[in-house]
Amino acid sequence: MLLSGISSCKGQDVTKTREMDKMEMIYVIEGSFQRGSNDEQIDQVIEECLKMYPGGNSCKREVYSRQEQPQRKVHVDAFWMDKTEVTNAQFCIFLNEKGNQSTNGIQWFEPGYGHRGVVYGYIEEIDGVFKPEEGYENYPVIEVSWYGAQAYCEWVGGRLPTEAEWEYAAKGPMNYIYPWGNTFDGRLLNYRDNSFDFDNHGKDTSFSDNNPVWAEIGGYPGGASWCGVLDLAGNVHEWVYDWYAPDYYSVSPSSNPHGPESGSYKICRGGSWYDPSWHVRCSYRKVLSPSSARIHWVGFRCVIPAKEH
Repeated sequence: MLLSGISSCKGQDVTKTREMDKMEMIYVIEGSFQRGSNDEQIDQVIEECLKMYPGGNSCKREVYSRQEQPQRKVHVDAFWMDKTEVTNAQFCIFLNEKGNQSTNGIQWFEPGYGHRGVVYGYIEEIDGVFKPEEGYENYPVIEVSWYGAQAYCEWVGGRLPTEAEWEYAAKGPMNYIYPWGNTFDGRLLNYRDNSFDFDNHGKDTSFSDNNPVWAEIGGYPGGASWCGVLDLAGNVHEWVYDWYAPDYYSVSPSSNPHGPESGSYKICRGGSWYDPSWHVRCSYRKVLSPSSARIHWVGFRCVIPAKEH
């Protein structure tokens, strides 16, 4: 796998273009950050949740504290990260070269597992050739299992980001709550704003971006993280490398943690178009089966450790 075209962008950012799929990657310097949330941040989550759901049934403190605590300092080595999620067009290149294979009985690409019987996803197979539907080439690919996402990242010479790498790229050594800072701004991402049109769900009526579901990659440049990575909040959740264990934050190593050795569930990060504001925080974790029946709101991006390239 080759990277070419080193260039500098805003401030410290250094980018490379991956030849296989033309993905732009951003160099993330090594450093330390506070993984997870502190008590005050969990308090803020519950406060925001109760504003949308006054009854409180969906706003249980133990749910968030179990997933995001204890907060601990973690160090990660430098790595290259995809600037955006992998797109439908890019994933089609992969499918046309490798085919839609299976791992552990789970297909890499799983179209048809839509919510309420609706088939989502914008890739079609015609006479054995995969192609994105017209107009959706630059949308983040969805309907991809964890195994399919990892297989793609291996194909380009990398892997899925660990939880620690993903969270560090999002919040940085400043320990931001959101990729852009500590104050929520609905103009900087695609989330459950006033454009959200699912019945019987709460939504934030303060903002509207006219995207009821997905948006194209890179459409919210103001929401870039401290290192210049885009779309880490909202639009689609993102698969990460780690298996899930409820006590892992308490027992994990403090340097380059890679998650438990095994498990039944994987983890997604970043929230989606379907999620409220408190689910697009850098510390929020979503636990899913490696093959989820509702992966129409899950995408992915890749990393390549800097020591390898």
